[in-house]
Amino acid sequence: MEVGESRETEERKRIQAVKGSVSFYGERIIGEKPGLKKTQMEFSEKLPTRPKELHSAQRDIEQFSKSRKIAESIRAQAESELLNARNKVKDLTLQIEESNLKAKARKQELEILKKSKRSEENSALDVGGSDCYEYAEVLKELESVKQELNKLKLDMANVLQTKLQADKETEAAVSRMRSCSRSIETLRKEIEEANEEQVLVELARIEAVREFGAIKAQREVEAAQFSSNMEKIQNRIKDVVREIGHAKELETKLAITTSDIGVLQSELKLVKAMEIRSVVKETSGGACNNNRSKEKSETSSLLQSVSDELEASKKELACIREEGYQLMASMDIIRGQFRLVSEETTEFKKVESRTDLTVQNLNSKLLRAKSRLEAASSAEEKAKSIVSNMSTTLQQLKSEADAAKRETELINEEMASLREEKQKNESEIDLSEERLQSVIQELEAVKASEAIALEKLKTLAEKTMKTRASKSQHTSSITISKFEYEYLNGCAKWAEKIADKKLVAAQAWIEAVKAGEKELELKIEEAQREIRELSLKEDQESFRTEKSLRENKAIEGDLNSGRWQQEKQIGAANLPIEEELLSKYMKDIGNATPRRAKLRRPGSPGGRHLIHSGSITLRKRRKVMPNLVNKLFSSSKAKMEL
Repeated sequence: MEVGESRETEERKRIQAVKGSVSFYGERIIGEKPGLKKTQMEFSEKLPTRPKELHSAQRDIEQFSKSRKIAESIRAQAESELLNARNKVKDLTLQIEESNLKAKARKQELEILKKSKRSEENSALDVGGSDCYEYAEVLKELESVKQELNKLKLDMANVLQTKLQADKETEAAVSRMRSCSRSIETLRKEIEEANEEQVLVELARIEAVREFGAIKAQREVEAAQFSSNMEKIQNRIKDVVREIGHAKELETKLAITTSDIGVLQSELKLVKAMEIRSVVKETSGGACNNNRSKEKSETSSLLQSVSDELEASKKELACIREEGYQLMASMDIIRGQFRLVSEETTEFKKVESRTDLTVQNLNSKLLRAKSRLEAASSAEEKAKSIVSNMSTTLQQLKSEADAAKRETELINEEMASLREEKQKNESEIDLSEERLQSVIQELEAVKASEAIALEKLKTLAEKTMKTRASKSQHTSSITISKFEYEYLNGCAKWAEKIADKKLVAAQAWIEAVKAGEKELELKIEEAQREIRELSLKEDQESFRTEKSLRENKAIEGDLNSGRWQQEKQIGAANLPIEEELLSKYMKDIGNATPRRAKLRRPGSPGGRHLIHSGSITLRKRRKVMPNLVNKLFSSSKAKMEL
């Protein structure tokens, strides 16, 4: 009985030790390392919120990827605007160079006009009409130059506005970069926390493995003890069976002896009856007294021997009865021990089943913890890759921001140089206007002198006509001087040449206009094609965005259903399902990222190209006519000088 109680106490202690063993949710053996116990309890409280934290981290990563795409689109827009600004700066530089060339040409023309002043004063009659025409052309060119200056001012204002917009966009990109860096720091902190949790899980796993080995060794020791106890009990049972067989043999012997005792008692009774008869016969006759005395002595000896045997058999019977009672008591003790052993075996089997269940639970928890560790490690690797990508993108954005700053500085320098050139050109234009005004005044004086000369010529012509008329009355022919004849022939030829040159210039101007119209039509067609292509691209991008949004909604629905199932059913089957959903979701995010539709600004490159092309054609037209006029004037001046 004491052995059974000691075994029960040992089994209870072992069960308590198994119940106090490490589970992967933070439980520990009682009385070992309270600091680690607290950390494990905190980790067990944190483990259910692990998938939620992963989902939140994935959402933050998605938001960061979206913000990165927005920043990339803004960067592309800023780059396009910078390119447009550069093109505008180039156009402005070309315009300024053209204006400089025009100013130089006008200076040369003014110098030529000053040089040809004297020759014009001498030949006032021949050049009067051409000077008026030249004066009108100069005024037209001045108006065109003023218009171009106004356009240059407007272009400069537009360039400044675009520069301000680019600065604002760069500032917004820098602010977004800072927010992205903050989100990256938060993600790094979360990753560090996850690493700490992983370390705690690994420590718990190591301790669980160690305790599992200790439990296994204890089970082996207990199994060896139980087998030895069972062998002892079987040996005792064999001894008891042998004793029971010996007791049965003794019982058979007792039965035989009791039967012998009954026979002897019957014989004694017969002997006593015989003695009584013999006594009666002695009283009746005494002839055979000697024989009877002999028989009495024999019978008395027989009776003594029988009585001795009876006493010995009684003693043996008493001993056998005592041994039987002892055997019965020992059998009762053995039966009680056998019952205790059977109860202990049943309890031991129950304990074994419980330990097997606990071991299975520990194994399942180990597998779950391993799967969670693998999922956490994969999530950590993905997070590390995302953080590395984010760091690279941040470095790229920083380098691009630095490049944008440098470009803005270069643009500022170019703008400053353009402003200086503009001021120089304006000062030169003012000087040229002053010179033109002086030339105009001189031309007006020349015109006044020409008018006086014309009046004199008219009076002379009238006088000559009158004289010739008076002379013609007497003769049919008119006499003209050689100078007048040569002058009239030269004027007619010069007028014919001028008319021919004007016709050629008009034809060239018409051809230039037609070519410009053809270029405009071609550019309009190209712009329409580009607009169609852009509309098709926008439709495709809108369709892709809608498709990606639908896929994201479907994935979010799957995640929500998985989350609900996880909260509803806490089992071994839901964990791999959730991991598959998480892996699928991460693959969908990494492989099929939603493309955002890039917002097209109304001033597309095609429209800008058209605007620039129109201005270029107009400039070409404006260039053609003044060049032709200058050629005509130069040819006429050369002729006049000759």
